[in-house]
Amino acid sequence: MKKFILKNGSLTIVSMLMLWAVMSCTNENEKITDGKATIQFKLTDAPALNYDEVNIDVRGVRVGFADDFFDDEDNIDSSKVTWVDLDVPNPGIYNLLDYRNGETVLLANGDIPAGKISQVRLILGDGSNVVVNGVVHGLSTPSAQTSGLKFNLHETLLPDLAYSFVIDFDAARSIVRKGNGTYSLKPVIRTYADAFGGTIKGIALPARTDSAGVSYIQIINGEDTLISLPEDNGSFLFPGLKPALWDLTIFADTTTTFRDTVINDIQVKVGEVVDLGKIKLHDD
Repeated sequence: MKKFILKNGSLTIVSMLMLWAVMSCTNENEKITDGKATIQFKLTDAPALNYDEVNIDVRGVRVGFADDFFDDEDNIDSSKVTWVDLDVPNPGIYNLLDYRNGETVLLANGDIPAGKISQVRLILGDGSNVVVNGVVHGLSTPSAQTSGLKFNLHETLLPDLAYSFVIDFDAARSIVRKGNGTYSLKPVIRTYADAFGGTIKGIALPARTDSAGVSYIQIINGEDTLISLPEDNGSFLFPGLKPALWDLTIFADTTTTFRDTVINDIQVKVGEVVDLGKIKLHDD
């Protein structure tokens, strides 16, 4: 297989064995998000010295969004908010005290319609508890098992970009000890944006619906390598990239006469989408 260089590059031969090896050691394929934004939430905690453990049983995360949900005084019109459930890779108990001093853990992620978001809800199970002097106390979380723990997050998400937010759970101020010796959760939460990079997207042709041409697309920066399989129309997307210069290669199907195409030194910046447009493979 020959290679067509849009900028500096060299001739390579790509075998199916190489494809398997590269794909097995890189991140999983990025999903095309037509009109959507990728979002993730990470969890951290402000120090709480009075507890051995503060265990929160997280079962779900929901995001409320709408294009127009504020009135003239910037209040939320809840009737216009639509809720989307995110994927929680590891539902269950999270000890908030494990995530202090800048430590975070991925809580939830997913693709949601681009636009304005207003609120986030943490759906909790019934396993939340606090440990005080080695004794476990159940933690009452009123309504959190149904409607969820709600907190506001007013942000506008642009299509094709990836966003990361940190949920800073103030355990010391969120745990209330009642007069009867029981404990309840009245969350004090601060949420802030965590830079999550930029995006490279484009359309690699000929699309799979037209004829065999594009096999897969790869981008490289130093030791970071990502793979994307284009959609049927040739669209590909790499969101959440670190700011850097990336080299992109569109690998042609080895059964055709098309040549690989390379684009070097693609400048990625935080919060920006680099749209490469239509890139057509050349053949002999």
